[in-house]
Amino acid sequence: ASTAPCCGHALSWRENVPVISWLMLRGHCAHCGAQITPRYMIVELLTSIAFAWVAWQFGLGLQALVYALFLALAIALFFIDLESFLLPDRLTLSMLWLGLVAGTLGYLPVTLSDAIWGASVGFLLPWSINQLYRRVRGHDGFGGGDFKLLAALGAWTGWAGIVPILCVASVLGLLVVGVAGILSRRQLEMTQAFAFGPYLIVSGLSVLLASL
Repeated sequence: ASTAPCCGHALSWRENVPVISWLMLRGHCAHCGAQITPRYMIVELLTSIAFAWVAWQFGLGLQALVYALFLALAIALFFIDLESFLLPDRLTLSMLWLGLVAGTLGYLPVTLSDAIWGASVGFLLPWSINQLYRRVRGHDGFGGGDFKLLAALGAWTGWAGIVPILCVASVLGLLVVGVAGILSRRQLEMTQAFAFGPYLIVSGLSVLLASL
C-alpha cells in the first residue's frame, strides 16, 4: 500500500485519490501534519491529462494503452531525473521495448525498421559524442542513462528524430540552466552537472507528437 513519504503512515483510499486528496489535505500529511511536496499532485495531474489526451486521440483500445504507458514512463522519468539525476534502467528499457513492440504492431508513425535504427542511433550517437568529450575534457559529458533514454525515444520517433531531439534538448537545457544561473546570480561552471533527461523527454515528446 502507498505510504506517506514523511512518516511512513499507510494511506487510506481517501488519502490516496489522485490530485483531489492532496488538495483536500492542503498539501500536508493527515497523520503527522508535515508538508508534502506538490510534485505528487503535479505528476498525478499531468498523468491524468496525458491519459485523457490518449483516449481522445486513439479511442479506447490497445494502441491507446501503449501510448498511455509510454507517457506514464516519460512523466516518471522526467521527475525522477530532475530530482535525483538518475534514469532507472527498468524505466528507460521498458520504454525502449514498448516502442519496439508498438512498431511491430504498427502503432508508430515510423516503420519497425526505422524504430530499430532509431534505437540504435539514439544510443550510439550520444555515446560517441561522450567518448570524444571524455578524451578532450577527461570526464563524461553525458550520463549513461541519457544514452538509454535517447535510444528509447529513438524507438518511438525513428532514426530521423534523433538529431532534432538532441539539438532541441541541448538548446533548452542551456537556456534553462543559463536563465536559472542569471536569476540566482550564481556563476556557472563548465563542469557543473545538470539533469539532461527532462529536456530529452520534452524534446522527444515534441518530435513524436508532431509526427502523429
